[in-house]
Amino acid sequence: MTISGAHATPPENTEQWEVVAATLLDRGDPAQGVDEVTVTRGAEEEARRVFADTTGRAAEAGYDFVTLRCDGRDAEKWPQATGWTV
Repeated sequence: MTISGAHATPPENTEQWEVVAATLLDRGDPAQGVDEVTVTRGAEEEARRVFADTTGRAAEAGYDFVTLRCDGRDAEKWPQATGWTV
């Protein structure tokens, strides 16, 4: 039996995931901005793995921030906001 016009393949996932590491341009004045470097772009699973690896070595690599993004929107950030203020 043949079914014409039906496809078994699911629609292609078009989400764009990326991991971005950033360093402050001036640690004494965060308002001066950051220098961002894209660590990876690709599928969600790979981006989440790279995000975990990058946050694990962020301090020794000198990163001030690491962000996991999906389609340009922040999904996760390191360091996480604590809600504490000084």
